[in-house]
This record gives sequence, C-alpha cells and structure tokens, in this order.
Amino acid sequence: MDQVLEPKLVNKLTELLGILSKKDALTIFLLSKEGLKAEADTPQKIGLTRKQYYTRLKQLVNNGLIDKYGDVYQHTTLGALLHQKYILELLGHVRNAKQMEMVDTLKRTKQFSEDDIANFVGKVAGTSLVSSTLPRIKVTWSYEDMISTVIDGIQLCKNEIFLASRFANDVIVNNISQKASAGLHIKVISDFDMVLSRLVSVKEKLEALNKNAIERLNVLGNVWYPMPENIGRKFMHIPYCAIVLDGKEAGIEIIDKNEPDKFKGAIFIKDEIFAAQIRKIFNSWWESAEDDDLMKLQNRVLDKSS
Repeated sequence: MDQVLEPKLVNKLTELLGILSKKDALTIFLLSKEGLKAEADTPQKIGLTRKQYYTRLKQLVNNGLIDKYGDVYQHTTLGALLHQKYILELLGHVRNAKQMEMVDTLKRTKQFSEDDIANFVGKVAGTSLVSSTLPRIKVTWSYEDMISTVIDGIQLCKNEIFLASRFANDVIVNNISQKASAGLHIKVISDFDMVLSRLVSVKEKLEALNKNAIERLNVLGNVWYPMPENIGRKFMHIPYCAIVLDGKEAGIEIIDKNEPDKFKGAIFIKDEIFAAQIRKIFNSWWESAEDDDLMKLQNRVLDKSS
C-alpha cells in the first residue's frame, strides 16, 4: 500500500491515465502499435486536426509511451507493455460487460462459491479473478530504491541472472559475486563510459599518491565487477539498464530524453512474458558487445586520461 501512495508514482500514473483517457491520444497510441507514419497528412488520415494530433503526439512521447523510430512512431517498451497487459485486456473486458453483470448477479445470490465464480469468469472472459495470476509491478523513482529492489531480487534468485548496467554499485557487485560462487548462471554487460570513468578516477587517485598507475592497471582492471571467473562479462554502450532474474522477473531503467545520462526511475515486473522480452533484448546486446578484454580497457584508460 505504501508503494501505491508514493506521491511521484501517483502523479505519474495520473499523467498516463489522463493522457490515455483522451480519445484522440488513445487513437494515436493504438495506431502506433503497428507503426504510425510521420507524414504531413497523417492527422487528416486518422481524422484529427493538426493541433489535436501534434498536441497529443507530444504528450505521448514526453511520457515515454511512444517514440519516433526512423520515419514512424511506435510503442516504447513501457507503451508496448501497457498496450499488451492493460489496454487489450480492458477492451476484452468491455466487450464482455454483459457477462460481468451476470457474475455480479451470481455473487449477490450467495449460492455459488468464489471458485465457481472464478471458473465461470475464466470461461466467458478468458481470464481469472485470482489476483496472484496478474503481473506484479513496482516502479522506483530514486536511485536508492532501485538499488534496494535489485539487491532483493538478486538475493532471491536461484538459477540465472542477466544484468546490463550503466551504473557502478559495489553492493550489487558483491551480491552477484556471491551468487556466482553458489553456481548460478550469470552474464553481465557493463557500459563502456561508466567503466572507463571509474577506472580513470582510480588511476588519478593513484597518481596523486605517487603510485605508478600505468603498471597497476592490471589491478585497476578488476575494479569494476571483481567477480569469479565463471561470470560472463562484456562491454558496450548501453542505452538503459536491464536485469532478468530466473526468467520470471525483469526490470528496465526509465530514461528521461532531456537528461539521458541521469537516473530517472525504473520499472520491475514479475511476469514471465515480460522477462522473456527483456531477455531477448539482452541477448541482442550480448551478441554485439565486446569481450572483457583487459588490454583493450587499459589502452582506453590511457587514451582518455592522456
């Protein structure tokens, strides 16, 4: 209940629901599912004035529901999730409104058990009234809450962890290291800029202490992710943080387009379908990422600090 009452979360939900409650905004959002062409005559084609179209388009983009990819507007990850999990389900429930009225009538008679009613709903609506079947969603708006949520998830993980990170946090590193020692399957993709920035910072501190930083780069190479060798490690420029835990839960970073380098928030969802989608994204990154090459990192540190 405390999470639901967080002011920032309530404000964000109010914004999203407020936008999607507008017919013209919802029209644009639904059409973006298959890709909405960014053409001069698009407003006319979908039955909106230019003012209506561009006003709602800007609101949808600014709130992270759609974005422009090439010459079309399409759902972002958040937009696709909301469309799949809530808009489509809500449309289905609206279509079954009469059947839902029948369910309420059955409840009032008190002649049927909750299980009987749940089974009936499953047959007429293709869903269940059991709340445990719904995805569990948590949104965090502070870096500290994000770290705490990730650590909780890692500690409960039993089989595998896939992490792509733009930030360095020693507590997360230590927890993942412990899980690797326990035999879990783990892959980590680190952001190049974050790793190099940290290594350069340590190198400068060593130089300030009159230490030979260049000769100690073998030590510096282990500053980020000093984990067991059985962890798969690669590097690349990561667009946003992502984590997948046991194929059942996943989290992604929420990016502010105006300040992409700063942490804005994160959304964590316990749902196998969502986790599979994020795992697919992670796999594509892994294929294009560079191997954990110490010599290559040494050269980059020297180039950046020279």
